[in-house]
Amino acid sequence: MSLVAWSIGGVCFGLGLVAALMARARVPMFPAFALPLVWLFALVAFGLTLPAEPAPYFQAGGALGWGVLTASGLWLMGAFVGSRLHYEWLGALLPLSAPVLVLLFVREGLLPALWGVGIATGLMWVLLGRAWESLEGVALSTLALCWTTGLATFAGAPLWYGVCLTGAGLAAFGLATLLARRGRIGWRYSYMLLFGGFTLTAVGYQLTGSDAPLLQLVLITLLAATLARGLSGSELWSRYALLVWVGLLMAAFATMRGFGLAICALMTALHALVMAHREFTRTKVHENALYGAGALLLVSVLGFRLFTLSYPVRQPRADLYLYFTLMAFLIALVGLSALALWWSLRGERSPLWRSLLAGFWAAAAPLALTAVFSERAAAGWTVGALGASLSAYLYGNRLFHWIAPLSVLGLIIVLPLGSLAATVADMPRATRIGVAAGLGIALTITAIGIAIIDRGLNGTDEH
Repeated sequence: MSLVAWSIGGVCFGLGLVAALMARARVPMFPAFALPLVWLFALVAFGLTLPAEPAPYFQAGGALGWGVLTASGLWLMGAFVGSRLHYEWLGALLPLSAPVLVLLFVREGLLPALWGVGIATGLMWVLLGRAWESLEGVALSTLALCWTTGLATFAGAPLWYGVCLTGAGLAAFGLATLLARRGRIGWRYSYMLLFGGFTLTAVGYQLTGSDAPLLQLVLITLLAATLARGLSGSELWSRYALLVWVGLLMAAFATMRGFGLAICALMTALHALVMAHREFTRTKVHENALYGAGALLLVSVLGFRLFTLSYPVRQPRADLYLYFTLMAFLIALVGLSALALWWSLRGERSPLWRSLLAGFWAAAAPLALTAVFSERAAAGWTVGALGASLSAYLYGNRLFHWIAPLSVLGLIIVLPLGSLAATVADMPRATRIGVAAGLGIALTITAIGIAIIDRGLNGTDEH
């Protein structure tokens, strides 16, 4: 990696610290976001992703660590600009520019750098909580852009198409904000600007000679978004309308080795991001929840598609439908729901240690299961985590917004580190039993510590 790339990463991370300190000064109470501790955790994550020696994804030059460093700083700046200065458009632009910097400066380590951006996104999504209104939409859009760019390398598709789509979406976001300030408020303005930008991007690529069905993908996403809008008039039907996003998934999944799904996932995430701003779209809460659930569904399946391409099944591990996959599926389905419920007990201002602990187990559990039972456990965990999130949404549970980042975090971590964890699965059974025992001991200690702390907090509340 070049000195210019490392300089840019250092500057971004330094400005992220400045943003954290400024936010702390503006809000002296204990906010869910902007603590310098969040910056410190990002620094620790960067240190852990630096290579000690050349190994898969820990390549010489530290592309994975560079992605964590750069994206963490951009996330902190974006959250400060969006939540404290209330420039939502600019706040969203900063984290979404991280994959662009990867394409410009780290082409020789493209996938590891994108995985690093994903790790930073997962870290910030958990630690910053719900202090920034746009955080969920920006996180899903950033992951979709990273994974779209990564999948383009497998599908032989244009690397910059996802960036162009994102640029069109952010331009529509900015124009909609400008129109709202002039009194033109309503979802139709954002809707037309957004899909107008997507259409122009697709037509532009078609005119340059691309034979990919880009325009058709825009049209089916437009159709899905229109159907979702029509069914969201009723709070009950808005939950049934999740089948609309399932239909979009089925229609786009096989196109260009999954790249069609990536494009639809990115457009859906950007659509959810823009429509979430009710002050100028005038959308309803359950309508925005439907858009967020659709984006989570498509982005998660996109990440799973990238996982299956990165770790193709091999004998004797091609039995992804057997016991260990089902076991990991059930652990994720039940365990993540319980973890998110515990995380949400202290309300919107849940202490930072709760966020950190919830995020740790959401990331560590699939890695540990992969180390014991190979990639098939990671596949089962991913599907179970998505099922837990969608179940919370379908039952109208507010837990959905707590479990969504936890459900994606495991996939974010398994993508770059799954190959390292799976090497343990090839070791003797005694080694794998030792890993499982260590995981059980750590889980027991965590449960005892939580019980003691919660008992003390309950006693304080009673007094």
